[in-house]
Amino acid sequence: MYKVLASTRTDMNEGWVWLSNHGYAPRSIIKIKNNSNGAVVYCEALEIDDNFSKEYNQPPRLNIDPTEKTIIINGWYRKHLGGIATKESHDLEVWEENRLWGRFRASIGHPQVVVRLATWLGVISVALGILGIILAFK
Repeated sequence: MYKVLASTRTDMNEGWVWLSNHGYAPRSIIKIKNNSNGAVVYCEALEIDDNFSKEYNQPPRLNIDPTEKTIIINGWYRKHLGGIATKESHDLEVWEENRLWGRFRASIGHPQVVVRLATWLGVISVALGILGIILAFK
């Protein structure tokens, strides 16, 4: 169970979430699964540290409880996880997905359209390159 809090205005279009005490390598790609409906998102994980907590814990936001498993997540990812509410605990499962597939999924599910578009253009370019090589040898 994770306590879900809303991201700050500066983080609302970013492809990351903030996690308390996650223990993953810095800027790891993670997979978040909402166990209540099976919805999944991939994104980057940043760790909630003292500096972030000082900035976040300004009124009118709720203070981050350092003893509680907390995830600070923007509206894009909350919507894709089934519209989960903030200021509540949810049955979320989080694990590291630093392989190529996880990085690809994080890019195609990114909140910024330019990142999603660039990823798909890259995939199309690779496919066309392979097709060109195949046709050259026929």
